[in-house]
Amino acid sequence: MPFTAVANTMQALVKYHGMKDWKLRIPYHDSISVNTTCLYSEVTVTEGGHGALLVAGKENADALRRLEVVSQRLAGKPFRELGLRVDSKNMPGVDGKGLGFSSSAGAALTFALDRAMNKEKPDLEELSKVSRLFAASASRTMVGGFSRLYAGVGDNDTYSEKFADEKDLPLRTVIVPLPSSVRTEMAHEEVESSPFFKARVESASKRCDRLEKAIKGGDLRAVGELVEQDTLELHSVTMTGKNHMVVMSPDTIRVITRVRELRSNSVDAYFSMQTGPSVFINTTEEDEDRVKKAVSKMGYRVLVSSVGRGARIKHG
Repeated sequence: MPFTAVANTMQALVKYHGMKDWKLRIPYHDSISVNTTCLYSEVTVTEGGHGALLVAGKENADALRRLEVVSQRLAGKPFRELGLRVDSKNMPGVDGKGLGFSSSAGAALTFALDRAMNKEKPDLEELSKVSRLFAASASRTMVGGFSRLYAGVGDNDTYSEKFADEKDLPLRTVIVPLPSSVRTEMAHEEVESSPFFKARVESASKRCDRLEKAIKGGDLRAVGELVEQDTLELHSVTMTGKNHMVVMSPDTIRVITRVRELRSNSVDAYFSMQTGPSVFINTTEEDEDRVKKAVSKMGYRVLVSSVGRGARIKHG
């Protein structure tokens, strides 16, 4: 003590939508993601804090509620009884929704609590089960690289596994942060009301195997096409739920249109979105600058990422 843990955000490639078990946060089907390198959460732990959790310097009731479940699993007691002060912040400060900060915060907080109570080398696969209780996406973020969350029937068989890294597919991603007031939880809660939900579950389940094979084979074109299809399906189901939520914004459509124009001019570029308007543009190292310049000229802020690592100690 003190020490700082860090976890990068992830880009969901095959995205889960809805939960078949909200208490254990078990999705209806498997999902696949890749960690970023440019967006991350930092968690600093010190002793004597009387169970204080501060997010960007302020108390956060939702984060504390989620962390209590993690604390019970790791320590068998409420977080406030651990005698710790935990300060969490997301870096860098960007105004965007659908960037994956709940995943990085969940992974970093879980990793930090485990480190505070256990000095042995952490088992990231086991910790993926615990971080899933904070946010299902945090399970994939925990292990890093290209990872797959297996949606089992219970706690023990619902976990994440890293199956590839940058050596398999040297992916580059240009991220376009876009703001929104829509909460991800709201979209997950109503998705079952879409008449297309069952078809979405079946389609996404099959896509996971195809996408994993494409990533391991370094086939960016296949990866890009599969991820674009998954993105459009996800938002179609969101828009056809009971509240007809439209998470895309006009800026989202402009960026997607520009990506398609770039591709028609022989640039390897494919769009991806999570449950938010922000756009991830997957590309190659060779085309990264062309994509970045094209989107920047439209007036948008952009961030550039490669394949990120799993949760870890930064210092301390």
